[in-house]
Amino acid sequence: MLLLLLTKQVSWAQEVRTLALAEAKELAMKQNRLLGITREKINENEQKVTEARSRQFPLLYATGGYVYNGVTQDVVLPQGALAYNPTNGIVVPQADFPLLLSRHNLVSGNVLALQPISQLGKIRTGVKVAKSDVEIAKTQVSKAEQDVRQGVEKLYFGILIAQKQQEEAQLNLKLTDARLYDVESALLAGKTDITNKVGLQADRANQEQKLLQIQNQLEDYTFDLNEALGLPAITRLQLANLPTEATNLQPLENYTQQARTQNIDVRLASQNIQKAEYGVAAARRDYIPNISAVGGYTHQSVLTILPQDNYFVGLQGNWNIIDFGRRRSVLNLRRSLQQQAEENLQYTREQAVGRVEKAYRKVNQAQALVTVAQKAVQYRNDELKLKKDRRVAGLNLPRDVMETQAALAKAEADLFSAQLNYRLALSELEAAAGVLE
Repeated sequence: MLLLLLTKQVSWAQEVRTLALAEAKELAMKQNRLLGITREKINENEQKVTEARSRQFPLLYATGGYVYNGVTQDVVLPQGALAYNPTNGIVVPQADFPLLLSRHNLVSGNVLALQPISQLGKIRTGVKVAKSDVEIAKTQVSKAEQDVRQGVEKLYFGILIAQKQQEEAQLNLKLTDARLYDVESALLAGKTDITNKVGLQADRANQEQKLLQIQNQLEDYTFDLNEALGLPAITRLQLANLPTEATNLQPLENYTQQARTQNIDVRLASQNIQKAEYGVAAARRDYIPNISAVGGYTHQSVLTILPQDNYFVGLQGNWNIIDFGRRRSVLNLRRSLQQQAEENLQYTREQAVGRVEKAYRKVNQAQALVTVAQKAVQYRNDELKLKKDRRVAGLNLPRDVMETQAALAKAEADLFSAQLNYRLALSELEAAAGVLE
């Protein structure tokens, strides 16, 4: 049993992984499963481009057949079957004429080449549509990568904040234990009432509940982060702390102007407009007749009166004269899609600017909270120093120092949360403006 337990502990220890934020993002870019699926969409659409481009080249068809004929009787046109003139004695044919000589092995085959001519314009438009799908897929990959990076940041920050809250909760629990010890000592001396002890026990139970909630939250964040990074779910993570320096913000107008063109959603909307324009152009070309060049070769051994080998070349055309409004409906449909795409671009730009303004406001609010939290930490540090000095002089109880330590831990946790929220708000601002990719 001891060996099994030791083996399990060693295996668990091997699952601990130290990560910095930059390393976590890089790992997610390589191993995230959903990103892999999204990236494969690019390859899918590139194959569609190849398929669309191949339509402008000649099509070559080959067919053939073989029949074993069991009937050996020839098909003959009798003498005079077509015409007979009793006056001059002319008969057609003048003698029995063999139409079909009976053969056991009958073979036929042909090769046909078809080269589109008038359809080339529409085909090239289809190639452009397929290429626009490739560009859209690439932009969607960029958006997915941005979402994954932001998701990793949120989980990373969430774990660090929860760890600080866990430290605070553990200190509060120790402080409550110290208070319980003092109350129990006072009870033995008859200097307090049992209700004080019961109240502290209730406080301790509440603090245990809060600590468990934080631990459960830590487990959930760790599981989600492992999933985002493509790591085994049981991997234990040790995250590096982040630098907390503030970043100099540019003026709001710089971010809003950039969002109108560089925001990923805006870029997607612009690409959809281009795709819709190609769709309208393709619908207009449906009115043009289809003309193709054809050529081929046939071989047959069935009818003896026909040549065994034959070559031909020419033109083939067709035109749908009356379609009862189908082409017009398709064209109007494509125009409607184009109009929707243009409206969506305007709406998306407005949304992007709104996101930038909101994120910019959140950055300023977070910076203000950081400043206030820094003051609180400084005051708590000063208070702790004074109480430690008083403790050395015998003017304070250990519990008084522990109370300030718990208050300092809370202030530090609040400062850490404010600093990370500032970084997260800044990341959201850069993503909305199209700076972060």
